[in-house]
Amino acid sequence: MQKMIQYIDTQTSSSQKNVSDLILYNCGTENCDNNYFFGPTACEFNLIHFVLKGCGKLVIDNEIYPVKEKQAFLIPANKIAFYQADSKDPWEYCWVGFMGIKSEYYFQNIVVLSDKEYVIDLEDVDYFYHTIMEMLRLSGTTLSSSLFIQGYLHHILAKLVSNSENRNNITSPHQVSYTLQAMNYINKNYSDNLQINDIAQFLGLNPNYLSTIFKQETRVTPKEYLIQLRIKKARELLEQTNYPINVISSSVGYSDQLTFSRAFKAVTGKSPKIYREDALSFHRDSSTLREP
Repeated sequence: MQKMIQYIDTQTSSSQKNVSDLILYNCGTENCDNNYFFGPTACEFNLIHFVLKGCGKLVIDNEIYPVKEKQAFLIPANKIAFYQADSKDPWEYCWVGFMGIKSEYYFQNIVVLSDKEYVIDLEDVDYFYHTIMEMLRLSGTTLSSSLFIQGYLHHILAKLVSNSENRNNITSPHQVSYTLQAMNYINKNYSDNLQINDIAQFLGLNPNYLSTIFKQETRVTPKEYLIQLRIKKARELLEQTNYPINVISSSVGYSDQLTFSRAFKAVTGKSPKIYREDALSFHRDSSTLREP
């Protein structure tokens, strides 16, 4: 039977969580039934699941990532995701959800160093299980228990970063061109409120210099590349999902729906609403043509 144990931090208010450097949102364990699924949905916090037994799949940006025992799958905050247990060997996992000003930086280091994007291999999955079980044991309403639990969250993230560094032998960033690093950073963070200064700061470059070398190699500026990627992802969501336009706008990095609509129309020549209606009409017409 489906069994879940969960702890949700109640010591810190939502407003405080957003301005904290790093704060736990929740943690827990779950033994899933066959085909049990969650989503598609987006959470306001980062999520990392550690698979203890069995297997399943993660779907992000219409990409399917198989996940098995002794692996972790990572879901960035505000990213629409879907995950499902296997029909024959459903997974059992534990997880942590966290947020805060520095949470994106820590999360990015874990993801960037991974060669499988949102799925990483684990050297010691038992470590994460035992740590999260200790967090659950300590769960309570006292300030001291909350502080102990926050400390364990730091240990988990440190272990993950160390795990990724060891696996990748800490490859020097200068062995990969700045343009490729910038593109990789944009690809993984386009759904956030990403600015070109953020990319330049991550690479330790002057923003103007980054724009110059980026355009020399790609013929577009980093800003143009970011807009094109966001609109590409938005088109996929408009064509393949029933998500409201404001949800799609947020999921591709626009906090304001009007700004998103203007950018979308500038690239495609259509508003998001008209684009979706035309796409649905095209698919209906194509389906009718295929009928015998």
